[in-house]
Amino acid sequence: MKATFKLSFAVLTCALAIAAPAKADQLADIKARGTLVCGVLSNLEPFGFQDPNTRELTGYDVDFCKGVAKVLGVKPELKVVSLEARVPELSQGRVDVLAAVLGYTPARAEQITFSDSYFVSEQKLAVKGNSSYKQRDDLAGKRISTIKGSSTQNFLQKTLPTAQLVSYDDAPSAFMALVQSKVDGFGLSETMLRRFIAKAGPSGNIQVITPALGQEAWGLGIKKGEPALEKAVNTALADMEKSGEAQQIFDKWLGAKTMYQMKREFRVQSINKG
Repeated sequence: MKATFKLSFAVLTCALAIAAPAKADQLADIKARGTLVCGVLSNLEPFGFQDPNTRELTGYDVDFCKGVAKVLGVKPELKVVSLEARVPELSQGRVDVLAAVLGYTPARAEQITFSDSYFVSEQKLAVKGNSSYKQRDDLAGKRISTIKGSSTQNFLQKTLPTAQLVSYDDAPSAFMALVQSKVDGFGLSETMLRRFIAKAGPSGNIQVITPALGQEAWGLGIKKGEPALEKAVNTALADMEKSGEAQQIFDKWLGAKTMYQMKREFRVQSINKG
């Protein structure tokens, strides 16, 4: 009787073990597949955009995706995502990582894991040069254009809580709203603001005002519960910093020989989540 019970118990245990799904390891899946699927933007130059000549996706974020894939020993596969759909696309497993101007916020960190930061962005406001707005706080209670789903909205709600936010689907539309005087200001990262201003030229008569709305660390987005992939991505970013590749990517897209003429005053490092 006891022997029969022990045999039945062993059979049941074995059956349950077979039926129970093995815990997923996304890093192992990526390496077995041979590709790292990166969610990137296609309309936010210089971070993720379509090259008008080659029609290929390119930019600062795209180069970091390619750099991480290279360190992991796999090929990069780029998938276009929108700002609003970035996190859902990752959470639902449609992409492996996000390289899509993803600024760290506590709210986002509840949904996804952030890698170490690979870019630090200052969020600022732009106004028309002939307006009466000379500094940030002059726009309290005024109409400010933003991009739907952008972290700039969070900074504005905290810094200028009385401002009226007017959301647009993309940055060019939000910028044109300022040019056409449909809004009083436009909030975005300083990098992208300066690009729009450079393209508009002197006739656009747009200027950036201070102080900043805030500073934001950008990380690559990783699905929750994937510690092996998180460690591998952070190791890859550290390797890119050590080899000088991270600096080269910055100089290529934002450095002294570009319209931005920016200096890299940050390094790949852990995000301060305090």
